[in-house]
Amino acid sequence: MKTLMFDLEHGSQTLGSKEYIHKQFGFPVLQPGTWDQFQDTLGKLYKKETVSEKIKVGNLEIDEQRMTIVPRNGTQVDALVLDTFSELSKKYMRQLSDRDGKMKLQGWGQLKNKLDGALDFISKIPGVVICNCHSKIQTMDDGNKVIPYIDGSSKDDISKWFDFVFYTKTVIDNDDRQYRWITARSEKYDHAKDRTGLLQPEMDQDYGQVIAAATEKGFDGVKILVIGSPGSGKTYSLQTLVNGESK
Repeated sequence: MKTLMFDLEHGSQTLGSKEYIHKQFGFPVLQPGTWDQFQDTLGKLYKKETVSEKIKVGNLEIDEQRMTIVPRNGTQVDALVLDTFSELSKKYMRQLSDRDGKMKLQGWGQLKNKLDGALDFISKIPGVVICNCHSKIQTMDDGNKVIPYIDGSSKDDISKWFDFVFYTKTVIDNDDRQYRWITARSEKYDHAKDRTGLLQPEMDQDYGQVIAAATEKGFDGVKILVIGSPGSGKTYSLQTLVNGESK
């Protein structure tokens, strides 16, 4: 599977050198330094197209138009990875902030619109799309909740753009360390979901199983959001896209 990775915070070294990743993934790692650079690179890779389709509803024929995203020049990218969306949001926040690092009130609305627009675009990219995101703890009256670490209100509804939302979990048994995904929603893991209904509530961090489940259900593309703290396997698990190894 040819995988293109946006490394937004230098986490790709978890997988190996740039040369190793290029050889394994089929593409070099991209490391845009600003929000505008990321947007510019994405625009060079993909473009918007409007597709018209006639849909039969009983005896009626409905003309439907929808916007799709297609690769430019036929470039084949089987999987696109953003590591991490948390850092991408911070890059745009820095762009909106003044010299003291503060944002004006209207800046929060701009941030929400930009992040939602980016997610809408990304979720329409064909093939497999993986967004890694850092997590943080939100203390509630009835206990703690793990939420995406994203600036602004996009963190509240980010899961709607994805077919799968997983939370990372590290299981330590003596000297053995296992990295797992939580795939089923609970009050603590509020965003977790599996639209196929085929995955175990807790599973190994193995993208092969996820893609197989989506294929069995006939999904048109696979959109995955992974939420977790640093060092919990978010980047390391990407190797299962190309060699089937999980840990």
